[in-house]
Amino acid sequence: MTWSWHSVVRRVGYGLAVTGVLAAAAAGVGDPGPLIVGSGVAAMAAGLFPALWAPGRAGALAPSVLIACAASLLVTASYGGPVSGGAETWWLLETVALLVLVVPAVRRTRALTAFAFGSLLVVAVALLPLRIGLWADPPAPSGVTAKLCLTSALLSCAVVGIGCYLRSLDTRARAAVAAERRAQRLDLARDLHDFAAHDVTGVVVLAQAAQVLAQQDPRQVVELLAGIEAAGRQALVTMDRTVQVFADDDADPGARGRFGAGRMAGRAAGRATPAGRSLRRDLSELPVLADRFTRSGSAQVRLEVPEEADLAAVPPALSGLGYRLVVEALTNVRRHAPSARGVEIVVGPVRHGGRRALRIAVTDDGGPGGAGGEGAGGGAGGALGGAEREGGGFGLAGLLERVEAAGGELAAGPGVEGGWRVLAVLPLEGTAGLGG
Repeated sequence: MTWSWHSVVRRVGYGLAVTGVLAAAAAGVGDPGPLIVGSGVAAMAAGLFPALWAPGRAGALAPSVLIACAASLLVTASYGGPVSGGAETWWLLETVALLVLVVPAVRRTRALTAFAFGSLLVVAVALLPLRIGLWADPPAPSGVTAKLCLTSALLSCAVVGIGCYLRSLDTRARAAVAAERRAQRLDLARDLHDFAAHDVTGVVVLAQAAQVLAQQDPRQVVELLAGIEAAGRQALVTMDRTVQVFADDDADPGARGRFGAGRMAGRAAGRATPAGRSLRRDLSELPVLADRFTRSGSAQVRLEVPEEADLAAVPPALSGLGYRLVVEALTNVRRHAPSARGVEIVVGPVRHGGRRALRIAVTDDGGPGGAGGEGAGGGAGGALGGAEREGGGFGLAGLLERVEAAGGELAAGPGVEGGWRVLAVLPLEGTAGLGG
């Protein structure tokens, strides 16, 4: 069992409260009789136990509720007086203890159990005034007893409402946590598609080329093995990072729903997902990407970035999105344009719609319809449509949603001189460091 200073404080406070009530009972404070004192002590000890000694433990609620309610109802049904003699002090103590128990009983248990516990506690609190009107000697006027019962019932129902409200907040917090976890895992799946699939595709292409060369000139196969190894190692690195992200996510107490609404809102607003922390890549890595693509295939990649462009100044979110677009376009070249001999990547600042923007164009010479894939549009400059693969939802079609969410545009279609072109324009209004 893990102990912390606040749990120690709670348990010490519970012990002091129980000790104080027992001392008052032993000293005969008010001298209302053993039934009233015993009921008050039982209600206080059971009512404070879930809140101070075992907070958050649903298993502690059932015995606490049953003990407190059983003691209270039995005393209410059998108490015969006296009405005076300090009975009101113990009556008030018992009422407060039962009301304290209402909130966790309604908030932390299953729906049917919460309804049963809440109803039982409301009945116990509402019937407490009958102790002065049933068999008490002398009995209180029936009108006064009825008003006290009604007041107690309304008070306990109000406390039940507080418990129900807190329960609804807990439900919404759990739903928000589940949605955030799902968004994080979706980001990881997209990372795997955008990065690992790109490297694995390179391995497949090189392996296919090796099969052809093995029949023509087996000696050339040896030259391809280094490229296959490099692409395979890169894919393993990406997948290792992803596995580590999942491990870190499962080890994070906040990911299991034990963080507050403020922290939840901060993570949701910042989108600081594990995927973003561990797998984020940006436009500064384009030279490495272009070189790796050239070495692992037959197509030569030419990267063109104007001197006035400072890619390091592009906001991280847009820079990562731009890198993903280039990776996906190159992956489609391998998949759908194996005859391509050249790929041109042009990244630079432009003016678009009166605003500063970043233009990213990836064009191959693989012939009409070469690298469009299932997720590309059918005409020059046309919008993308449909999913890249049935049930997938990633690739260019998935990136289109992100580009539009960022206020940009993404199109794919036949290039001006043949081949296929993927063109994206991302707004940079309000950012510094880029010319244009």
